[in-house]
Parts: sequence; C-alpha cells; structure tokens
Amino acid sequence: MGPRLKQILMMCGSQAVCLAAGLWVQGQLVDALNSRAATTELERNAVVPLTFLWIAGLQSLVAWLLLHRMQGQQSVREQQTQEESLRTTRELVRTRDAVIFGLAKLAESRDPDTGHHLERIALYSTRLAQACKRHPKFRHEITPQFVRMIGISSALHDIGKVGVEDSILLKPGSLTEAERLRIQVHAGLGGDCIRQIERRLGNSTFLHMAREIALYHHERWDGTGYPHRLSGEDIPLAARIVAVADVYDALSVKRVYKDAYPHDLCVEKIRREAGRQFDPELVDVFLSIAPQIAEIASRLSDPGNAEDSDGAPSRRMPRMTPEQEQLLAKALMSDMDRLPQAAVAG
Repeated sequence: MGPRLKQILMMCGSQAVCLAAGLWVQGQLVDALNSRAATTELERNAVVPLTFLWIAGLQSLVAWLLLHRMQGQQSVREQQTQEESLRTTRELVRTRDAVIFGLAKLAESRDPDTGHHLERIALYSTRLAQACKRHPKFRHEITPQFVRMIGISSALHDIGKVGVEDSILLKPGSLTEAERLRIQVHAGLGGDCIRQIERRLGNSTFLHMAREIALYHHERWDGTGYPHRLSGEDIPLAARIVAVADVYDALSVKRVYKDAYPHDLCVEKIRREAGRQFDPELVDVFLSIAPQIAEIASRLSDPGNAEDSDGAPSRRMPRMTPEQEQLLAKALMSDMDRLPQAAVAG
C-alpha cells in the first residue's frame, strides 16, 4: 500500500468514526429528552444543530491532526531528499575537482621540475582571493563561490602547454625569440581547449573562470602581456590573482635554468611590478598576507633535488606528504559546507 493511499484511507476512516460518534451523541440526546416528563420545543429543535456542531468540530480537529502529521512527514521526506541531493552534488563536485586536478597534473608531469606547482598555485590563489574579500575594491566581486572555484580552476592555468614541444618546454638554457613566441601560444591553446568543453557541456561558472585564467593569466596591467594585450581591469580578476600566484611560485622555486629566490626577494620583485605587471591594489593585498604565502611555500616545498641511482637528476614527480595533502584539501574545501546547493552545482 502506497503512502498516498494510506493517508486517504486514514482520512476517510477518521471522518467515518467522527460521524458515527456524532450520531451516537445525537441518539443519547434524544433518549435523554424522551426520558424527561416535559421537554420544550426549543430543546427538541436544538438537538440537530448541537449534533452538527459536535460532528463538525470533531471532524475538523481530527482532520487538522492528520493534515499536520502528513505535512510533517512530507517535510521530513523533502528535507531528506534535499540533503541527499546536496550530498550527491558535493560528491560530484569533489569527483570533478579530482579529475580536473589529475588531468592538470598529467599535463604538468612533462616538466617534473615544477614539483607541487599546481598545489601551491591553488593555495596561493585561494588565500589571496580570501584576503581580497576584505578589500573595498574587490569585496563585492569576490563571493564564497569565487573563492571556492579559483582554487581548482587555477589548476588548469597552464593546460595549454600540452601543445608546446618538449624541446622548448624542457630547454635548460635561455629561449630564443622564436621559442619564446612559441611557448606564449600555450595561453591561447588552453583557452581554446576549455572553450570547446564549454560548447559541449553548456554554460558553467567554473569553466568560464578556468578559461579566463588559462587565457589571460599572462596579461599585464600595463597592456604589454599576451595573448591579447589586455590592460587594467579589462583583465578578469581571477586571471589577475593567478598571475600574482604564478609569478611568486616561479620565482620561489628552483628550476633547471635558475635557483630559487628567497621569499623576501620574491615579494620585493612583485611589489616593484605593481602598476606594471600586476594590479597595484591586488599587490597591496598580496603584501598584507606575505607571511601566509611564505608559510604555504614552506609547507608545500618540494623535496631536495632527488637523484636517480645513476646520479642524474630524478625525473619522477615528488609525492605530497600527508600533511601537504591535508593542507591542500582543507584550503580547497573550506567554503564547500557554507555554499547553497545552487552555488555548489555551478
């Protein structure tokens, strides 16, 4: 028996019981009047109205109790359905994020010298976006959803490098002008790749941000960047944030062609580029959280230059420690539980 049929039968049964009780009361009243020696016309005429009021009141009370119970059960079912839907949505988002991060790591594995570059970029970008929420200029544009998405969207910032030849991407020395122009193509390739995904999947806030980051994170505030020479606030905010994070990481990590710079020197170089390469107000926010950036860099630092058994530099990607994995997961999921379902689904 279905729940709807069961409710209907309960309603009909309760109404029948109320009617029977009302008729019984009417019979008792009639018997009481008949047993009396003298009854007035008013008393005899009052039996039917009193019976009606008794039955109506009893039926109304029972109907209210049943409806209240049914509504409570329906509310519980709806809440359970919403919670299950939200759990499913969160699992889908987590799965999406894991797949995207895995694909980005696969692309990055062509250049293992970058180590935990994607993880650091995700944390730098998330922390910088969180700090921007307190800045008068950015507070209205940066929402909890923005902070949540930039952490994972930033992983795709260099996805276009899959289209760049290893001979250029892994070259230990300085690039020629032709090679430099060739490697700059990766921004357009990454943007086009994500645009094709958007066309297949439809509008998505996440994909839109990822495409903006991949396409514009090498633009400069003064308009001398690439690929479209955008300037100032024409550059999307997410791309401006990731640009700062990307440059800091490039400066602070040892590469085959350069040594790692100390944190203070990295911060100073970014400060000097305010108004030229970077949004000056965004640089101010970055400077205000520089100690937090240094902490992330330290906790997600790559292990020392590992070597293979033959003494050559190792080409294996270093694994994250459990502490590093916990730090990354906490940062990327910190806003998840506070988001409404619609925002999570975005």
